[in-house]
Amino acid sequence: MNLYLRRRAAARDRWKLANWPTYLASVDTTFVPPVPHTLIQNDPDSQPLQVQARNFVKSIRAQAGQQQGT
Repeated sequence: MNLYLRRRAAARDRWKLANWPTYLASVDTTFVPPVPHTLIQNDPDSQPLQVQARNFVKSIRAQAGQQQGT
């Protein structure tokens, strides 16, 4: 995440990067949304975002098709 924020170079991230240990301690890495969700990985070794987005759209379309068929 640090690398991503540095590369993004957004003004909103300056405090986070300057106070990295404090910021990181405030991030809840165990949080799981209480509703069905899709996790998009933005790591260098993950599938490209375009592929993940395409797969996500396919899954939504498949779910919509199943609901229409019921």
